[in-house]
Amino acid sequence: MATTTSPQTMYAARAVQATKVYGSGDNAVRALDNVSAEFAHAQFTAIMGPSGSGKSTLLHCQAGLDWLTSGQVFLGDLDLSRLSDQELTKVRRDRVGFVFQTFNLIPTLTARENVELPLSLAGRKPDEEWFDRIVDTVRLRDRFHIAPRSSRGASSSAWRWRAPLLRGPRSSSPTSRPATSIPVRATRSSGS
Repeated sequence: MATTTSPQTMYAARAVQATKVYGSGDNAVRALDNVSAEFAHAQFTAIMGPSGSGKSTLLHCQAGLDWLTSGQVFLGDLDLSRLSDQELTKVRRDRVGFVFQTFNLIPTLTARENVELPLSLAGRKPDEEWFDRIVDTVRLRDRFHIAPRSSRGASSSAWRWRAPLLRGPRSSSPTSRPATSIPVRATRSSGS
C-alpha cells in the first residue's frame, strides 16, 4: 500500500486541503472546501457544526467511505487516495471502526455477532481479553443476546445458515486493536 515518505507519523489521521463536490454545474454542492484537519493519537475528538456544514462528509472521506474531489486523507502515513478499491476495503475492515448515527446493524444478527462480523469476514478471531475489556467498558455485555429487531426467532435461523460461512480459519492478533477516538485541529483555507 502506498504511504508518504515521512519517517514518523505525527497524527493518527489527517485531511489535507480536502474538497468534496457533489453534482456538477449549477447543481454542484461543495460539501468540503479546502479543509485541513489533524487528528492526534489517543485523543478524543468532537466535530461540531450546523446541519449541512460537512461534518459527515469529512468523516466519510477520512475513513475511506467516500472519495474526495481533490486533496488527500491519511490514516497514519497511509495516503488513502493512492489505494485500490480492494486495498481500501482491507483498510476499512482492519484499521477503522465505525459507529453510524443509524447504527447500520444487520437485523438478523445479535449485538455480539454484529460486533464480531468484520473479524469473522476477515477470517480472524478477536483477542478475547481486549474484546472483553471493550465490551465491559461500553457496558454492552447484557445486550449481546439481543438482535436489533425484536423477532429473534427469524434471526436465529438466519444465523444458523450464515455461521458456516463465517467460521473459516481464524487467528488471534493481539496487535489488532480498535482505533481510539482522536482530537481534531481543523483549519479552513480561503479560496475555492
